[in-house]
Amino acid sequence: MVVGALFKHWSLRVLAPDTVLRRTYDAFKELLRFDIQCHELMAEFEELYYQGKREDFAAIRVRYNKLSAGVQAMLIALERMQPGRTGTLREYYIKYDFYARMLLEPPERFLTPPYVVDHEELHEVNLIGNKSHSLLRIRQAQQAEVPAGFTITISAAAMLMAHNQLRPAVDLLLARMDISSRASVETSSSALMTLVRSMEIPAALGEAVIEEYDRLAANFPEDAPPLVAVRSSAMQEDGRHSFAGQYHSALAVERDGILDAYLEVLASKYTPEALLYRIHTGLADEETDMAVLVLAMVDAAASGVAYSRVTTTDKADGADEQLLVQSVYGLGMPLVQGEVLPDRFVFAPPEKEEPISVQSGSQEQRLIMHRQGLQMEAVPDTDLNKTAISIKEAAQVAAQTRLLEEAFGEAQDVEWVLDKQRFLHIVQSRPLQRWEKVTQDVSAVSAAQNPAAVLQIEPLLAGATPASSGACQGVVCHVEELDNLDAGAGRILVSQQIPPSLVRYLDRLSGVVCERGATTGHFATVCREFGVVLLVDAASAMGILPSGMQVTVDGYAGAVYPGIVTELLYTRGQHDARDSAYHKKIRALLNYITPLNLTDPDSTDFRPQSCKSLHDLIRYSHETAVRTMFGLGEIASGASARSRKLKSSLPVDVYLLDVGGAFAAHAPGEGALTLEELDCRPFVSFWQGLSHPKIDWDSHVHFDWKGFADVSLADGLTTGGSKDFASYAVMSADYVNLNMRFGFHFTLVDCLCGADKRANYCQLRFAGGGGDYAGRSVRIDLLERILTKLGFVVRIKSDLLDARVDGFNVSDLSVLLVELGRLLGMTKQLDMVVQEGDVQAHVDQFFAGAGRFVSPHSHAG
Repeated sequence: MVVGALFKHWSLRVLAPDTVLRRTYDAFKELLRFDIQCHELMAEFEELYYQGKREDFAAIRVRYNKLSAGVQAMLIALERMQPGRTGTLREYYIKYDFYARMLLEPPERFLTPPYVVDHEELHEVNLIGNKSHSLLRIRQAQQAEVPAGFTITISAAAMLMAHNQLRPAVDLLLARMDISSRASVETSSSALMTLVRSMEIPAALGEAVIEEYDRLAANFPEDAPPLVAVRSSAMQEDGRHSFAGQYHSALAVERDGILDAYLEVLASKYTPEALLYRIHTGLADEETDMAVLVLAMVDAAASGVAYSRVTTTDKADGADEQLLVQSVYGLGMPLVQGEVLPDRFVFAPPEKEEPISVQSGSQEQRLIMHRQGLQMEAVPDTDLNKTAISIKEAAQVAAQTRLLEEAFGEAQDVEWVLDKQRFLHIVQSRPLQRWEKVTQDVSAVSAAQNPAAVLQIEPLLAGATPASSGACQGVVCHVEELDNLDAGAGRILVSQQIPPSLVRYLDRLSGVVCERGATTGHFATVCREFGVVLLVDAASAMGILPSGMQVTVDGYAGAVYPGIVTELLYTRGQHDARDSAYHKKIRALLNYITPLNLTDPDSTDFRPQSCKSLHDLIRYSHETAVRTMFGLGEIASGASARSRKLKSSLPVDVYLLDVGGAFAAHAPGEGALTLEELDCRPFVSFWQGLSHPKIDWDSHVHFDWKGFADVSLADGLTTGGSKDFASYAVMSADYVNLNMRFGFHFTLVDCLCGADKRANYCQLRFAGGGGDYAGRSVRIDLLERILTKLGFVVRIKSDLLDARVDGFNVSDLSVLLVELGRLLGMTKQLDMVVQEGDVQAHVDQFFAGAGRFVSPHSHAG
């Protein structure tokens, strides 16, 4: 298959090079589109981790699927550009995609019976959930009295979801939910709960539930069938995460109401509080599949909660930890919901049965169970000043709680009930842990609030876009100073753009402020990875923030302040929540997505085998595609029979090949074309600069290019024209690849100048020149200084110069192309030897608007 594609590609290069050019250009544009999309998605992933944002894992899966598809699309486009080059890349893509999907994969779900189990034997926790499993352990070990009952299994809930085909709808609603918006959470919650409440229960499951209830009822008087409590027993609940109070419990349920109560408990997975709690714990919806526990209710005289280990202000015998028993009259729901002040018994060492502290509660109403259901009634006057249980009964609860701690091997949170005969029942025992009910205050002040009003300090610069959050301080430096800085210098780099090559200087920086740039760029990703504060789109930053100025950068508000603002550095440092379980999961996922190892395209390690993340694959594909476009001149020279010549007064022959919208609609169908008959924005701008009226083209001297035809242009690309002195331009409405030859120089300009500045770039290659090596080096030095000042990142190998800019908008890039054209028009005079001492004078001449370089020692005007 690869061999066939290669044969077709090279056949077309020989027989139909213009077709290859169009296909290559179309594939390149497609690759750029997906490159932008992939960087946007990576930036969204990083926001979840580095900026403390959260969302449901259904949304994370949707985002990852888009990212994975985008990377795959880039590889397909690259294969179209260079058949046979992506085999190894595809292998690494499959590898890292597999690892990432493993992290996002929901747990295996079993849809097979049993759907209902009795409590005569211990069942697997994965079938019945932690709450039910703990009670069965207590019951089987005869460690305490546990109410009779049964469990509707996790498999039953999974089967119900599949039977009603709810998973796609549930995932869609969860993926669309914005947890920072109360309205969004409540809307999603309402829709989700409605879906679950409306589920059809298959007859077999409904019959199995009722049959198990009837077996339970057989142990009760015929005229007094048991009322039951229908309670959640979800995966993860009552384990590492308590989910305390998050799910619904239906109490005093009769036989005919059990199935409705069952659906209501299942639906409570999606209350706003339960949704937010789960998301903040880092659990996916499928990780909290729910079993439902059905227990015969105890006609409670008193109920309560016991904590086997707590720290209180009550001390005895030097003990730091105590056992706490709380009690109320009637059922315990008012206690766990915080509606009453309970009685409080504090016990110290186990050998002491008497409590070290007793405090009566405050309870005027108690919850009582009747055949008609639950009812609140007044606590009798005779009991108002008494504790709901005696000291002896409290000691019994304490002793039972200690036994449960010993049995489970860790501190326990125990719910208990005393029936009307004052007999103790345990209705729940779970690990004791600190927990907080998760709420989302969407009206809270944002971390990005501008502190200027509070600190009474006016910013030097405001309105920039935060790309890597945080706060830092340091001394401003500019790009040309970076090589002279030591590691750990903690400087604030202020620049016009942020190419990936700046990664090598990150150990010298604490922050970066860029006039251009984007939050989705390679460098932005690495800044977030390394914790370097980054602001982009900071207009006029180079002028506002001179080198040597001490500043503080606010990476939340997009502002820069003079001096060291201690208050800002302190407050902005309080927003890192990356130690949570949620963010640890995101971090594990990011390890396969965002680390960028391929930072230097000229390194021998810049190869597929060095790719260690999807980001590396994206970077390699993009760079390889750009290099491919950079070498289009070789193909274009073979397509000259189908190209059109540019009609120009300049002594340069240029052949034009349109790959999409470059020739104006009013242009003639054949023959040479004028500049006015071209709609190629970057070429027209470049040629306007090349045609600058002050440039002296009359002194132009041609050079025998046959001897220069084999010049190496690095990166494995070589170009040698099939026509002497000919130049070629592959162009569309917003793209040009121009190979120009004049004087002793070879120039290649490759530029995309479209509506989306994130995709825009311009790269230049300059080679050749007369004179000795020293003279050529001085000329290269001159070009480097001018191009750097124009905003290019410049790389030099001997007398070969490469320069590149990224991220300019259309108008700025068009202006830059005019300046670039003027510069290259002036370089023909550099065939003479340039004196080293004249370089800065020539730089000043260029930026003064000159059309030719004049030696400062000359008397020429």
